[in-house]
Amino acid sequence: MADEKNVATETQTQTGDFNALVIKAVDEKIAWFNSSLLPKVQEAYRNHLIFVRNLFDILQRRSLITPDPYKHDKKISDISGIEDTDFNENERSQKLGLRLSDYESMVDYICTYLKFVVDQLSASKIKKLLAFNASFAWGNLSSGSGNMNSRALGAALSELKNTGGQSGMTIGMLFESITKTAHDMDEVNRSLKLLGNFQRERYKSDVRRNVVASSKFNKTALYDHDAMLAEIKRLFPTCMPKRALSEELITEIVNEDTSAGKEALRKKLLQSLKIVEEKKEKKEQGPDLHELVMLPVRTLATLTEQYNLVYGKLVNNHDILEMENNTFKQKVFRFMRRMFGLDDPPVEYEVTITERGTDQKKRELITYNTFMENLAKRIKFYGTLSARNSPNYAKMNAQKNDFIFAFISKQISENGTLQNLLEGLDEFFKASVSGLNRSKIKGIKMELTTLKNILVKANQQRSEYAAYVEEEEQLRKLGIK
Repeated sequence: MADEKNVATETQTQTGDFNALVIKAVDEKIAWFNSSLLPKVQEAYRNHLIFVRNLFDILQRRSLITPDPYKHDKKISDISGIEDTDFNENERSQKLGLRLSDYESMVDYICTYLKFVVDQLSASKIKKLLAFNASFAWGNLSSGSGNMNSRALGAALSELKNTGGQSGMTIGMLFESITKTAHDMDEVNRSLKLLGNFQRERYKSDVRRNVVASSKFNKTALYDHDAMLAEIKRLFPTCMPKRALSEELITEIVNEDTSAGKEALRKKLLQSLKIVEEKKEKKEQGPDLHELVMLPVRTLATLTEQYNLVYGKLVNNHDILEMENNTFKQKVFRFMRRMFGLDDPPVEYEVTITERGTDQKKRELITYNTFMENLAKRIKFYGTLSARNSPNYAKMNAQKNDFIFAFISKQISENGTLQNLLEGLDEFFKASVSGLNRSKIKGIKMELTTLKNILVKANQQRSEYAAYVEEEEQLRKLGIK
C-alpha cells in the first residue's frame, strides 16, 4: 500500500514537471512564431500581391485576359479557394481573367484583414490558406500541370513570350518574378504546415495548463490510462468551455503520461517544440557595406502602406468627433468668424503618451491639421523610396554610407516618437466619442504593431551594418584587410 502511494506521488511530481516544461516550450514557440516566422509569411503575401497585380496588368494590356467587370461589387468575408473547373480554350481570356481577379482580391483580403499571429491562425484557417495557395501552381505553369488555372495561365504566358509586345527585359523580369514568387509561396506553405502541426501541440498544452494542472483534477488519475482519460473528459467542459474536445489529442496526452513508452513520446514532443533557427551560410568574402546600409532604407520604405491605413482611420475618427462637437453654439461662432474674415482656430487634441524606456506618462498637445500634413509628407516620402528606379531612391543610393546611416538613425528615432503620438491619438479618440459612436471609431493597434515590427527590423539591419563597420575598423587597426 505504501509502495503504491509512493509511486503515485512520484508520478504526480513527474507529470507536473513535464507539464511545466511543455507549457514553457509552447509559450516560447508562440513568441517565436509571432516575432520571427509569421512576419515573414505576411511579408511574402504582400510581395506576392505586388507580383499578381503586375502580372494582371501585363496580361490585360496584351488582351490575354478580360478583367472581371463585377470585381469591386464582390464582398469577401472569409478565405476560400479559386474555382478550378475545366473550360475550353476559346473561354480562356474571360475565365482566366475572372479567376485571376478573384485571386488578386483574395490575396489583398489576406494582406489587409488577416492577423498573422498564432492566436488568429487556427488549424481550420491554415487549411483554408493552404487550399487557396494551391489555386495556381506557380512552380508549374505549363500544359503538364494538373491544375486547370495553372495550365491556362501557362498558355497565356507562353503566348505573351512568343508574340512579344513587351521588351525582352520586361519579359525576363516577369519570368524571374514568377520563379521568385513560386519559391516564396513554397516557403509560405512550409511555414503554414509547421504552424498547423504546432497548433496540435498548443491544444495539448492548453489541456495540460487548464485541465491537468487544475486544482479540480484528481491527481490519483495521473498514473492510470483509463482513469486519466476519464478525468480529462470530465473536467474539459468546465475548464475549457469554448473549445471542442479532441479525443485523438487527449489520448496523445494520456499516452505521454501513462504509457510504457512515455519517455520516448515525451522526448519526441520536447524535441518538436525546440526552436530551430535557419543557419546562414558563411560567406568567404565580407558583405557589401553599401548594400547592407541600404537594406534598412528599403525596410523603412515599407512603412508607407501601414501609415496610409492609419491616415485613413485618423481622418475617419476626427470626422466623427467633429460631428459630435458641431453644436449650435459652435455654428454661431463659425458664422461670426466668417463674417469678420477670421480663420477658424486650429483643432488641438491633448493626448497622453507613455515614454519608452521610463514608462512615464505625460500630456502632449497635437495640432491635428499640422500633424496630418506631416504624416502625409512622410507617407509620400517613403513611397518614393519604395521603387529602386525612383529619383529619391537613386539620390539616397548615391550618398555616402555615413550619411545614409545617420538618415536611418534619425528616421527610426522620429518614427518611434510618432508611434507614441499615434498610440495616444488612438486612445484619445476611443475615450472622447460618445457611446453611440464608439463602434464607428476605427482602432489602429494592428497597424501600430506592424509598424513597430518594421522599425524593429530596420533597427536590427542598422545594428548589423554598424557591427560590420566596427569589425572592419578593428581589422584595419590590426593591419588586416
